[in-house]
Amino acid sequence: MAPQTKQVHNNEQKQQKQDQPTVVQKKPAATAASEKQPAQKGKAESKAPASEAAATMRQDSPFNPLHWARYSRNYVTTLVQNFGMEFIVLLTSCYYGVKGTLYTFVMAGQLPYFQKYVGVSGIEYQSYKLISSLPWAMKAWIGMISDNFPIWGYHKRYYLYIATIVGTVSFALLGTIEVNASNAIIASVLFFFASLDMATADLLCEGKYAEKMMEKPETSSDLVSWVWGVYQLGVLTAAVFIGPIADSYSPKLMFMCAVPFALQFLVPLYKGYLPEEKVTRSSSNDGRHYSNDMDVEKSGRLSTRSKWIAMLPSKMREKPKIFVMAFLTAFSAVGLGAVHLLGSPNAQLAYSLGAALALCLCSKWALPSVLSNANIYMFLCNVMYIQINGAQDYFYTASRECLEDGPNFDFKYYTTFSTIAGAVASWVGVVLFQAWMRDWSFRKVFWLTTAVRVCGSIFDIAIAKRWNHNLGISDKAMYMFGDAIIYNIVYQMDFMPSVVLTSKVCPKGLESTIYALLAGMQNMGQNVSQSLGAYMITAFGVRTVCEPSEGEQCDCDFTNLPGLLFICHMFLPLLTIPLTWVLIPDVRMTEQFELGDEYYDLIKDEDRNTDLSIELRGNDGL
Repeated sequence: MAPQTKQVHNNEQKQQKQDQPTVVQKKPAATAASEKQPAQKGKAESKAPASEAAATMRQDSPFNPLHWARYSRNYVTTLVQNFGMEFIVLLTSCYYGVKGTLYTFVMAGQLPYFQKYVGVSGIEYQSYKLISSLPWAMKAWIGMISDNFPIWGYHKRYYLYIATIVGTVSFALLGTIEVNASNAIIASVLFFFASLDMATADLLCEGKYAEKMMEKPETSSDLVSWVWGVYQLGVLTAAVFIGPIADSYSPKLMFMCAVPFALQFLVPLYKGYLPEEKVTRSSSNDGRHYSNDMDVEKSGRLSTRSKWIAMLPSKMREKPKIFVMAFLTAFSAVGLGAVHLLGSPNAQLAYSLGAALALCLCSKWALPSVLSNANIYMFLCNVMYIQINGAQDYFYTASRECLEDGPNFDFKYYTTFSTIAGAVASWVGVVLFQAWMRDWSFRKVFWLTTAVRVCGSIFDIAIAKRWNHNLGISDKAMYMFGDAIIYNIVYQMDFMPSVVLTSKVCPKGLESTIYALLAGMQNMGQNVSQSLGAYMITAFGVRTVCEPSEGEQCDCDFTNLPGLLFICHMFLPLLTIPLTWVLIPDVRMTEQFELGDEYYDLIKDEDRNTDLSIELRGNDGL
């Protein structure tokens, strides 16, 4: 057959097949399944890598709760492996139960206690609150005493026992004894001793965990994060108690609730969870010999100055200027409390300004210039943001009888909800600082946070002027987004660089001493701020309680509160911004900067210790 004829024949066959109906022959189900299985298996195998990757991405997603659960478990496991379960329990007991919970009971609970139960004015409330916070300015003094005078061979253990018992008794008395406006000073003294308990526990435990962190520098900030986290949890715990109890029951009940939180710290202390070695009498008294023994033998006598110096413990003789500054800070705090109890407003003003000037001059004398400048700057920032809680707290919580058109907040909102919002805002401040500002220069961070905090005060002025009502915004919404949230965010963003700056200017080997000294002076700055605030409230004529004369209506008067807020929370804090260019070094927070060879000389002290110990001694006599 020719090729062309064969092609025609094939085409005809194809056409016939197309014209025939299509018959589908069904196969048994088992056979069909067996034929499809390899194909499905291959298809599944091809999708497996993509599915595993997607699952991994979902597991690592920050929106996956299991991711945070695994992260938290690994974090706690690492923490326990590095520092031990007993030490973590001790820190949790201290910073959750003592500093977090008890501190909030004292600082937030004083408003309903003095306003609702005792019945004192806003100015008296501010003075009593100042007295309660004085122990925080005495931290360096507490540290010097515990370091130089061990009890039964221990520098920390028995001081913590004593402080805990004193604090527990103070809270129990606050919850049981009857107090009125005539003997309100008794309550302020009890609050003082309650704060002394917290300040002592905070300082001595802080020194121990700082020591542990230096032993394991690879842990970075793990321990600090745990301490700060349980502290915030303690704040939230106390806040849940304060508002509802203050509104529905006697405010005294709050402090009875605080007693178990104070007592629980005795358990880890009794169990021996505080890692501390007992010192022998010879080691605790090392260095008690005269530093100039040869001169004594030659002259046969000591000068009067040498006799006094020789009577001091060795650690005080090694750093006499630090000791003098710690003593002056604590003594100034005690004197400030005495003046507020016994002195006139003019005497309080004069003492506050004189103490602030004396502490700044003492800082220049006792500390190297870079460290001194940073200390003075942070001190002045606290002083210049004048606290007027006696007017502000009473304005927000005033009854309708006192202030008919006021916010009239109840304590559940003002102390509970706003405290919870403030704690969350503090977390936001930390996140923003870490994500946005951690590489900025110190100067930029400080002046910007000061400016933002000043702007946040506009919310308080708007509420005091009732501008928010003209805008259709409620008092609660205006306060929540202003003072409760913005202030706490900015405060935390300002606090973080302060810690970083302090760590960079602290001499190596003297971290605990310098930290206690700087913290004490900054707390003293807040005390001076409260003292000046009490004077300003009186000067602006703000009256916070109903004390009508015969035939008069209630004489509460918050007319000048907006002007008081402008001066104390806007104008004066703005004056600290130029100081950032004078007192703060122009370096980034991630950079190291030299303090200068003229400040420190690294030396080895082999006379008092067999191991290698290091201290920093400078031309300034540090």
